[in-house]
Amino acid sequence: MSMVGFEDWQALHQLHADHAATLDHGDLARWPDHYTEDAVYRLQSRENFDRGLPLAIMAYESRGMLRDRVVGVVDTIYHDPYSQCHIVGLPRITAVAGDAVETETPLLVLRTKRDAMPETLLVGRSIDRVVRTPEGWRFASRVVVYDNDLIPNSIIDPV
Repeated sequence: MSMVGFEDWQALHQLHADHAATLDHGDLARWPDHYTEDAVYRLQSRENFDRGLPLAIMAYESRGMLRDRVVGVVDTIYHDPYSQCHIVGLPRITAVAGDAVETETPLLVLRTKRDAMPETLLVGRSIDRVVRTPEGWRFASRVVVYDNDLIPNSIIDPV
Protein backbone atom coordinates (compact mmCIF):
# COMPACT_ATOMS: atom_id res chain seq x y z
CA MET A 1 0.00 0.00 0.00
CA SER A 2 1.36 3.42 -0.95
CA MET A 3 1.45 6.14 1.63
CA VAL A 4 -0.80 9.19 1.73
CA GLY A 5 0.83 12.54 2.49
CA PHE A 6 -0.25 14.64 5.44
CA GLU A 7 -2.25 17.14 3.33
CA ASP A 8 -4.21 14.34 1.63
CA TRP A 9 -4.70 12.54 4.95
CA GLN A 10 -6.06 15.73 6.46
CA ALA A 11 -8.30 16.36 3.42
CA LEU A 12 -9.74 12.82 3.68
CA HIS A 13 -10.59 13.38 7.34
CA GLN A 14 -12.14 16.75 6.45
CA LEU A 15 -14.31 15.13 3.75
CA HIS A 16 -15.68 12.63 6.28
CA ALA A 17 -16.29 15.40 8.85
CA ASP A 18 -17.94 17.71 6.29
CA HIS A 19 -20.15 14.88 5.03
CA ALA A 20 -21.39 14.17 8.58
CA ALA A 21 -21.90 17.88 9.34
CA THR A 22 -23.90 18.37 6.13
CA LEU A 23 -26.31 15.63 7.20
CA ASP A 24 -26.39 16.70 10.86
CA HIS A 25 -27.25 20.28 9.91
CA GLY A 26 -30.02 19.10 7.58
CA ASP A 27 -28.33 20.63 4.54
CA LEU A 28 -29.48 17.82 2.26
CA ALA A 29 -29.15 19.91 -0.91
CA ARG A 30 -25.35 19.85 -0.41
CA TRP A 31 -25.16 16.12 0.38
CA PRO A 32 -24.67 14.98 -3.25
CA ASP A 33 -21.77 17.44 -3.66
CA HIS A 34 -19.59 15.08 -1.62
CA TYR A 35 -19.86 12.45 -4.37
CA THR A 36 -18.58 11.95 -7.92
CA GLU A 37 -21.05 12.01 -10.83
CA ASP A 38 -21.01 8.18 -11.10
CA ALA A 39 -20.84 7.48 -7.37
CA VAL A 40 -22.37 4.42 -5.75
CA TYR A 41 -24.10 4.76 -2.35
CA ARG A 42 -25.58 1.87 -0.39
CA LEU A 43 -27.03 1.44 3.08
CA GLN A 44 -26.86 -2.27 3.81
CA SER A 45 -27.10 -4.69 6.72
CA ARG A 46 -23.93 -6.40 7.86
CA GLU A 47 -25.47 -9.81 7.22
CA ASN A 48 -26.18 -9.00 3.56
CA PHE A 49 -22.81 -7.29 3.11
CA ASP A 50 -20.86 -10.19 4.63
CA ARG A 51 -22.73 -12.72 2.49
CA GLY A 52 -22.27 -10.67 -0.68
CA LEU A 53 -26.03 -10.30 -1.07
CA PRO A 54 -27.24 -7.23 -3.00
CA LEU A 55 -30.27 -6.28 -0.86
CA ALA A 56 -29.83 -2.78 0.60
CA ILE A 57 -32.20 -0.30 2.26
CA MET A 58 -30.87 2.47 0.03
CA ALA A 59 -28.98 1.92 -3.22
CA TYR A 60 -28.06 4.69 -5.64
CA GLU A 61 -25.77 4.64 -8.67
CA SER A 62 -25.09 8.29 -9.49
CA ARG A 63 -25.04 11.80 -8.07
CA GLY A 64 -28.29 12.35 -9.98
CA MET A 65 -29.96 9.55 -8.00
CA LEU A 66 -28.67 11.14 -4.78
CA ARG A 67 -30.25 14.43 -5.85
CA ASP A 68 -33.52 12.61 -6.56
CA ARG A 69 -33.44 11.24 -3.00
CA VAL A 70 -32.99 14.77 -1.66
CA VAL A 71 -36.01 15.98 -3.65
CA GLY A 72 -38.01 13.05 -2.31
CA VAL A 73 -37.03 13.73 1.28
CA VAL A 74 -37.55 17.49 1.11
CA ASP A 75 -40.57 17.79 -1.20
CA THR A 76 -42.41 14.47 -1.25
CA ILE A 77 -42.06 12.26 1.81
CA TYR A 78 -44.24 13.19 4.77
CA HIS A 79 -42.74 12.11 8.09
CA ASP A 80 -42.36 13.17 11.69
CA PRO A 81 -39.36 15.54 11.65
CA TYR A 82 -36.14 14.46 13.32
CA SER A 83 -32.50 15.38 13.43
CA GLN A 84 -29.46 13.17 13.14
CA CYS A 85 -26.14 13.21 14.92
CA HIS A 86 -23.24 11.36 13.33
CA ILE A 87 -20.39 10.28 15.53
CA VAL A 88 -17.67 9.39 13.07
CA GLY A 89 -14.40 7.71 13.93
CA LEU A 90 -11.13 8.33 12.15
CA PRO A 91 -11.05 6.89 8.63
CA ARG A 92 -8.61 3.98 8.43
CA ILE A 93 -6.88 3.88 5.07
CA THR A 94 -7.04 0.33 3.71
CA ALA A 95 -5.66 0.84 0.20
CA VAL A 96 -4.12 3.51 -2.01
CA ALA A 97 -3.93 3.36 -5.81
CA GLY A 98 -2.97 6.55 -7.64
CA ASP A 99 -5.62 9.18 -6.95
CA ALA A 100 -7.96 6.71 -5.21
CA VAL A 101 -7.99 5.83 -1.53
CA GLU A 102 -10.06 3.20 0.21
CA THR A 103 -11.09 3.81 3.80
CA GLU A 104 -13.10 2.13 6.53
CA THR A 105 -14.65 4.40 9.15
CA PRO A 106 -16.58 3.52 12.32
CA LEU A 107 -19.95 5.21 12.51
CA LEU A 108 -22.72 5.79 15.04
CA VAL A 109 -25.86 7.65 14.01
CA LEU A 110 -28.34 8.92 16.59
CA ARG A 111 -31.80 10.19 15.72
CA THR A 112 -33.70 12.69 17.84
CA LYS A 113 -37.27 13.89 17.59
CA ARG A 114 -38.10 17.12 19.39
CA ASP A 115 -40.45 15.45 21.85
CA ALA A 116 -38.50 12.26 22.52
CA MET A 117 -35.25 10.93 23.86
CA PRO A 118 -32.48 10.25 21.31
CA GLU A 119 -32.42 6.77 19.81
CA THR A 120 -29.65 4.83 18.15
CA LEU A 121 -30.42 4.69 14.45
CA LEU A 122 -27.46 2.57 13.48
CA VAL A 123 -24.01 1.41 14.51
CA GLY A 124 -21.53 0.20 11.95
CA ARG A 125 -19.00 1.46 9.49
CA SER A 126 -18.66 3.09 6.11
CA ILE A 127 -16.50 1.44 3.49
CA ASP A 128 -15.47 4.14 1.06
CA ARG A 129 -13.57 4.63 -2.15
CA VAL A 130 -12.51 8.27 -2.30
CA VAL A 131 -10.98 9.87 -5.38
CA ARG A 132 -9.20 13.13 -6.06
CA THR A 133 -11.18 15.42 -8.39
CA PRO A 134 -10.61 19.01 -9.55
CA GLU A 135 -13.04 20.02 -6.77
CA GLY A 136 -11.12 18.04 -4.13
CA TRP A 137 -11.65 14.57 -2.64
CA ARG A 138 -15.05 13.02 -3.34
CA PHE A 139 -16.71 9.70 -2.57
CA ALA A 140 -16.77 7.42 -5.63
CA SER A 141 -18.32 4.67 -3.55
CA ARG A 142 -19.79 4.66 -0.06
CA VAL A 143 -21.26 1.55 1.52
CA VAL A 144 -22.67 2.12 4.99
CA VAL A 145 -22.82 -1.25 6.71
CA TYR A 146 -24.96 -1.28 9.84
CA ASP A 147 -24.42 -3.95 12.49
CA ASN A 148 -27.81 -3.84 14.20
CA ASP A 149 -30.36 -6.27 12.79
CA LEU A 150 -33.26 -4.13 13.95
CA ILE A 151 -33.64 -0.64 12.57
CA PRO A 152 -36.50 1.87 12.85
CA ASN A 153 -39.32 1.21 10.42
CA SER A 154 -38.22 4.12 8.28
CA ILE A 155 -34.93 5.73 7.44
CA ILE A 156 -35.75 8.91 5.56
CA ASP A 157 -32.59 10.99 5.51
CA PRO A 158 -29.37 9.52 4.16
CA VAL A 159 -26.78 8.49 6.71
